[in-house]
Parts: sequence; C-alpha cells; structure tokens
Amino acid sequence: MATIDKAGAAERLVVSAIIMADRGEDPLAIHVVGASALNVLRDLITKAGDDYVEEILKVGAFTIASAQVKGESVTLPTNAAMDAVVEKVVAGIEAGEVTEASDLIITLTPAERRQLLDYVVKPYNFLKHADRDPLATLDDSDIDPDGVIAHALTALTMVSPGKSLPAEIRPYLERHNLLPPTQS
Repeated sequence: MATIDKAGAAERLVVSAIIMADRGEDPLAIHVVGASALNVLRDLITKAGDDYVEEILKVGAFTIASAQVKGESVTLPTNAAMDAVVEKVVAGIEAGEVTEASDLIITLTPAERRQLLDYVVKPYNFLKHADRDPLATLDDSDIDPDGVIAHALTALTMVSPGKSLPAEIRPYLERHNLLPPTQS
C-alpha cells in the first residue's frame, strides 16, 4: 500500500473539488471538500512558520497596487480597509520603497485573521459543528466553491513551491483565466 502525506492528501482534495466543479456537482459539497484541503494546507503553512492570511494579503495588495501603478485593473475582492492598504502600497511602489510582496508588513489580530477567511470556513464549520448548533441554517450565498478552490490552489503552491500542479488542474485554471499569459 502507498502512503499519503498531508500535502498529498490536500492535493487530492483540491483535484477532487475541481473535478466536482467541472461536473456541476453540488456547490456546498465542492466548497466543503475545497475548505477541507485549505484547512490542511493552512496547518502545514503555519507549521512551517508562515501565516497564510498574511502571505495572501501581501501578495494580493502588492498585485493590485502594482497593476494600478501600471494603469491596469485587477479583479480581486476588496473592501474599504483593503483599498486603504493598496493606496499605501501604491505610494510605496512609486517611492521605490516597495519592490515585491515580501517588502510588506501585515499586522492582524487573530480575530481579524479569522474574519478574513470566515467566508471560506463558514460552510465547512456549519457542517463540522452540528453538535453545537443543530438548528443552525446556512444561506446559499455563503457558499463560494470557486473562491475556496482558488484559496486551496494558492495554499497548495505555498506548501509545494516549484512543484508542478496535477494535469487535472490546468483546464480549471484556463477556464478561470488564472494562468499567466505566457502559459495560455
């Protein structure tokens, strides 16, 4: 019998979520499978000494700010707080103080970290904690399988940098315009 490590198990879950999405299966099931993979990957990232949320915020803020400096638009979800961070990063880029995402310092409380990922973990926790709140309900609008898959893919590349993604993932990336232009 073959052995499966945590990163390999998470990769299999990500691939399964993508296959389920491609087949048009239930969005809640896709969301939960993707969130399960993300939870494993976040734990591995934390064990390696990094913070998934901080890294994602750095990359996201830098990507949006860099695009704005170049006059390009990026369609990543933002809010007023993130827009304020992006404005500061734009100023840092223009002043030559920020040249890459790792130049940024993100400081968040544990509550702020949880809040940023709440939309990802809410449907997962809805099912996980049935013993605590058996009468709870979940709104369909809380289910975001594509958002969870995107997070899980990002975390997977953070856990296994330089490792090629499984072939089943490429069509999903192409359909969602997530491949760099040189790879399309």
